Amino acid sequence: MKVALLGLPGSGKTTVGRALANMAGRPFVDLDEAISKRAGEHPASLIDRLGEADFRHIEMVTLHHVAEGQGVLALGGGTLDDPLNSRRLGAWRLIWLDPSLTTLVRRLSDTGDRPLLRGNVASRLEALDVRRRPIFARVAEARFGGEGDPTTVAREIKDYLDTVDALGGRLYWGVGSRRHLGAFDFGRSGAVVARTLDAWRGDLARALPDVPTTDLDDREEAKTLDSVGRLYRWGSEQHFDRTSTVYAVGGGVTTDLAGFFAATYLRGLPLVDVPTTLLASVDAAIGGKVGVDLPEGKNLVGSFHPPRATVVDPDFWGTLPPRALSEAMAEVVKTALIEGEDALAELEELGWPATPERLDPIARRAARVKLQIVQADPREEAERTYLNLGHTAGHALEQATGYRVSHGRAVAIGLMAILRFQEERGGARLAARVGRLLDRFGLPTAYEIDPSRLIGPMGLDKKRSEGGRRLVLLERPGRPFLTPATATDLEGLAKNVLPG
Repeated sequence: MKVALLGLPGSGKTTVGRALANMAGRPFVDLDEAISKRAGEHPASLIDRLGEADFRHIEMVTLHHVAEGQGVLALGGGTLDDPLNSRRLGAWRLIWLDPSLTTLVRRLSDTGDRPLLRGNVASRLEALDVRRRPIFARVAEARFGGEGDPTTVAREIKDYLDTVDALGGRLYWGVGSRRHLGAFDFGRSGAVVARTLDAWRGDLARALPDVPTTDLDDREEAKTLDSVGRLYRWGSEQHFDRTSTVYAVGGGVTTDLAGFFAATYLRGLPLVDVPTTLLASVDAAIGGKVGVDLPEGKNLVGSFHPPRATVVDPDFWGTLPPRALSEAMAEVVKTALIEGEDALAELEELGWPATPERLDPIARRAARVKLQIVQADPREEAERTYLNLGHTAGHALEQATGYRVSHGRAVAIGLMAILRFQEERGGARLAARVGRLLDRFGLPTAYEIDPSRLIGPMGLDKKRSEGGRRLVLLERPGRPFLTPATATDLEGLAKNVLPG
């Protein structure tokens, strides 16, 4: 563990840091105490005697030695004023404690040992906040208010770190995690919220007080450049700057669309994804791909813009209609086929319908698999392409029907089409087994449509490479592979969308 706490004077770095180190069974180092030990003099008297510039040099040298260790480190309030110190902490996870100025003034009523705060404490703290807040926002992984009891704050930080470590990346997953959204609020922020979330607006408002919101149509038909244009105008009205955090709260359309806005407005704003559907939690919000549709095809305009954090709260799933949970299972089945036999067997043992509590560990597993693949291939140059299993026909079906066939149902049909296709060519025989699984989850396995309507969208599929088209096939569960596809192959795949 290498965790450094940063914040203004009085933010609780030392008391919270000691509590966190004790919980984790790790050593604790207070940088000011390390400076005192090294220089034989308290930092306050060093500043009085030498001036702030010479003190910062002593601080820099001390930090260089301290940063070679591990555990929990409480930084000085001005340690990160020097950007070189941030580089020395490159291997450390930086957590920002950010109580209100009112709380800080109350805690620092006696400032005799803080030379930089002598005089009017409130005005000096306010000036420090103006100067240092952009620095903290730029380097911190997460922000916690730090208003409560130090042990409580430390527990919140440890819960966050444990969850992220368990899942990999900055993925915060757990019932009630929506209440931690403020941990990722690093400055002037705004939330893009799906219109379907009326039941949760109170919770969101409490987690993100005073954060302006704008509603978004969470249907695939709304995932257009025109919708992004409306978000650009909204961002301008709110005077967003490069430190403003965009929260994307909703299903996959919201995370895709708001994520594309965040990726492109002012050449990139920090993004926090808050998927509220099971489907988005295991798919759209994991991996950092954002984008919009064109009339010619799905997701043809987009970017790679990883979120600062993805916050998944299974509580949201309890308000979803049964059909929405069923549709999410298409992506879960796809991921299980990519992961291997154990994951597929676990799904075969899952009773249906299933409660959010029962789905939680299965969804976590699917999200973890996708995240591991994405981390290995963040820009879809190799194995990340495997995540498109079933999507060549699936995306084409969505577009050809004007999105009357939803994404989950289209993926289910696309999976069956590619499995039938590969069986016709002597490949692994998985169609019957997967068909039984999809049928249990209430998903379709075929669709009546003129196959010629699918050929054009398939030709624009994003898995093209150097002008050629590629299909994702399975040697067996856990062994996906890519193969070139001819025009005849695409015609054969399209015909396998039809009922047998």
